[in-house]
Amino acid sequence: MTSNTEYIRRALREVALRRQVAMTKAEQARQRALVVVPELSRLENERRLAGIAATRLAVQGAGREQIDAALEKTRTISREYDRVLRESGYEQAASPHFTCKKCEDKGRLPNGQICECVRDLVRTMRREEVNQSSPLELSSFDTFSLEKYPETFDADLGCTVREHMRQLTEYAYRWAENFTLSNPSLYLCGYAGLGKTHLALAMARIVLEKGYQVVYVSAQNAFDAVEKEHFSNDGDTMTTLCDAELLILDDLGTEFISPYVTSCLYSLINTRVCRRLPTIYTSNIIDDKDLQRRYTEKIVSRLLGSCETLYFCGQDIRLEEK
Repeated sequence: MTSNTEYIRRALREVALRRQVAMTKAEQARQRALVVVPELSRLENERRLAGIAATRLAVQGAGREQIDAALEKTRTISREYDRVLRESGYEQAASPHFTCKKCEDKGRLPNGQICECVRDLVRTMRREEVNQSSPLELSSFDTFSLEKYPETFDADLGCTVREHMRQLTEYAYRWAENFTLSNPSLYLCGYAGLGKTHLALAMARIVLEKGYQVVYVSAQNAFDAVEKEHFSNDGDTMTTLCDAELLILDDLGTEFISPYVTSCLYSLINTRVCRRLPTIYTSNIIDDKDLQRRYTEKIVSRLLGSCETLYFCGQDIRLEEK
């Protein structure tokens, strides 16, 4: 994962580019206005001469009243210049249109602090980096085929495997199609190759199209990054995971377990539960006791207590496709 310092550096460069573009557009508009509206050239020249006169008075040690009068003349001409600009339709030339009004695309506030626009960019960059590993473009409900699941009757399910998966898929589609931040979290569990990741990403695709912020990451990559950042004291992957409007934590149970990772997992689950932010977990672990042996009863209780469990069954689809 990219360090937090590098993210800020990139964001500041992006903001500086925005400022440069805004200033360039304003100057181009000014040059066009000078050609179209001759009065502007006259006023600009008068303002320049008035400014020189005020500076000369200050250098020569003139009285305060004389200097103030000269400065006021400069301001009066500037106001007239801006009025003519606006009335002639060249308002952009009067002042650049910055993306951020607070810092005027400088990236820092007058007190030297980093502006919120930079922090917003950093958050966006983090999400984009985390999502780079997502095969999102390959996953949709249209490509989720129920024909891969057998029509074998399952007594525990009370229906065929295919019918169970049809009902599960319909629920997942409704969950995504009617998505709000109050949606319940989901725990998608079942043996490998049953379509958990595919369905999770198909749901994510719909949610993304609705304009929500979605972060997809495998549990292994997520906690590898979190642990590295802990020891290097740089980066903020944990914040990205906690802040996402929808988080997909894929393949829970494949990550390397350490006391620190276990602590981070509980913190992540608990933070998102407290903020009422939905999460989709996928895992090959289907037995609660196996989960408890790996993560402790406290973590599993918090995890499953906040989730609707969707149980995937059938045979490994990937083997069927070979």
